[in-house]
Amino acid sequence: MEHPSAASSDLRLLSQALAASVNSVVIADAQRPDMPIVYVNHAFEQLSGYPAAEVIGRNCRFLQGPDRDQKARRDIGAALATGRSITTVLRNYRKDGRLFYNELTLSPIRDASGTLTHFLGFQTDVTVREQAIGLTTRLQGMTQALAAVVTQAEVFDLILRDALEALSGISGTVLLVQDDHLHVAARRGHDDASIWQSGDLVGHRPSPDALRSNTPLFFSHHGDLKAAYPELESRTGGVAAVASTVLPMVQNGRPLGVIVLDFPEPHDFTQGEQHFLLTLTAQCALALDRTRLSGNLEQQVEDRTAELEAFVRFTTNVASSTDLEVLAMAASDVLREVVSGAMSGFYLIQGEAAYPLIFSSNTPPEVQALRRPGLPLQYPLIVQALEQRRTAFAEHDQGRQQSVGYASALSLTPYFRQGQPYALFATGMDRPSWSAQERAIIESVGDGLGLALERAAQAQQLTAQRDMLQAANEELEAFTYSVSHDLRTPVRHIVSFGALLRRSLPGPLSEKTQRYFNVVETAAVNLNQLIDGMLELSRTSRQPFQTAQVDLGQLLDAARQEVVLDTQQRNVTWQVAKLPLVMGDAALLRRVMGALLSNALKYTRTRQEALIEVWAEDRGRTWAVLVRDNGVGFDPRYRDKLFTVFQRLHRQEDFEGSAISLANARRIVARHGGLMTAEGQVDQGATFGFILPKAGA
Repeated sequence: MEHPSAASSDLRLLSQALAASVNSVVIADAQRPDMPIVYVNHAFEQLSGYPAAEVIGRNCRFLQGPDRDQKARRDIGAALATGRSITTVLRNYRKDGRLFYNELTLSPIRDASGTLTHFLGFQTDVTVREQAIGLTTRLQGMTQALAAVVTQAEVFDLILRDALEALSGISGTVLLVQDDHLHVAARRGHDDASIWQSGDLVGHRPSPDALRSNTPLFFSHHGDLKAAYPELESRTGGVAAVASTVLPMVQNGRPLGVIVLDFPEPHDFTQGEQHFLLTLTAQCALALDRTRLSGNLEQQVEDRTAELEAFVRFTTNVASSTDLEVLAMAASDVLREVVSGAMSGFYLIQGEAAYPLIFSSNTPPEVQALRRPGLPLQYPLIVQALEQRRTAFAEHDQGRQQSVGYASALSLTPYFRQGQPYALFATGMDRPSWSAQERAIIESVGDGLGLALERAAQAQQLTAQRDMLQAANEELEAFTYSVSHDLRTPVRHIVSFGALLRRSLPGPLSEKTQRYFNVVETAAVNLNQLIDGMLELSRTSRQPFQTAQVDLGQLLDAARQEVVLDTQQRNVTWQVAKLPLVMGDAALLRRVMGALLSNALKYTRTRQEALIEVWAEDRGRTWAVLVRDNGVGFDPRYRDKLFTVFQRLHRQEDFEGSAISLANARRIVARHGGLMTAEGQVDQGATFGFILPKAGA
């Protein structure tokens, strides 16, 4: 049997875990109308921007703002109506109005009798993931559209329009290489005074530099472009945008031109956005090449279309799966389709070697047999890829030596997790070298696989966290059951057998023996009080919420009748003002009033004359009900502990009790959408109270 102190420690640990969790947690009351929020942790406040005081008592739907027509909302409604779990993604809005995507897992909480009492929500900000999926989806549509265009003008219009819409750009320009010069081929949002003008391919300017190095240029913040090219504005007469990117288009090693996008605000280009732009640029280059050759190279057009379709299939496959083997096989399939003779394999790094997880379907059995023992990480191509953290290529004799003779051209893409390499994607073919187009395809597929692997890892992590939270809920329910049915029996045994033992001893008992018996009995009484308190907390959470108009004055009178029985030998002065009518649960609010009065009477016990004042304050949209006493007070530095279970600011031997009544009162007031308050100074009395919203406020 678990020791009671260990059980209490477990309960505190679970409570602290929820409060300290980096993941957003919200609990809604399933038995109250409109299922109001009764608890949020600090991570929820950080995620949404709303402090707990502004959300307690409200339904979670306010987070969707005006964006109410969401399928996820309807799915959640169906799950709530049937009391089942659900995981879905909502478009939510922070307090400052910013959109974020919220992956919400709702789980029902039931009491020991099986009655549904609450719903637990586990929230995760998946904005980056959803934006990446959105870009992937847009890329699919653009890929399909590019496959249908037949003129350069259509290509430029499609690329500039969709790229600017996808990334919230303000303007764009396409410059094409013609006769060793760059010429403006299309503009969108720019006027003729733009800094992006026709010119030669020499000199220090962004467009020629990007083409010469075949490397995209990203200028994320205001002044970055001007700092890199100080003379650009004076030379062109234009004004640089706040942020810009220059994307080179190269096809089969031949420079075609550049795509330039400008932004009105600073823009930190995420990895997903960079992948989107690079893939889009590669596809634009493919489309331009296809349109250029469409008149007399019909077969080549069909080949390019097949490549685009393969990319669409690849994008679709990796967007809908989190299984490593499925993702790796999708990448292998697309390379096999678009790169003639390409074989590939996906390897997981373990120790000093990388071991194969899958091979492409066209990899010969003898090659698979050679690779199954693993690839030593000391291979030159692996070392190069890991050092530069991107795809590395080997060709001719160098490739032949590292492939154990089955290929002459090799490529290897590394993947990292938390800064450490964990996987490799290798491709080889029995031709002496890669073309520039094949290199671009391999890099694009490798980047796409990397994004898919990151998404899969995030999904697995979320699943593990959800399972841990579910297990914690089950442990909490089991603990409540244990307290309800198992702990009372040993406490009764302690008391009853202690009494039997006392009577069985020949008397009179010595002073020491009597003290020992008193210690045991006192400890048993205290333990029984703790059990009562914990069960009271549990019952408070599960008790159905019956809303009606409540006369707080009548509740106060009833609570006073209960507590004055214990004060007949004391000098207590009561000063009670008229209290208002509020909307709430009368039975629950009576417990709150009783807790506040009992607290005032307990801590004025040392006063020759106790003074207890009760009054209400109209604060506009709320009522504040306050109880002030002239008792021993408390240190205001530890105010937060007053409403926490088992937290005491005074010694047990000075003031008895289980340190639960105020925590229970706070929980009740929170269910009413209100707050508990406490003010005090040591030896100068204290004022406790609660704040409730007015009806319709």
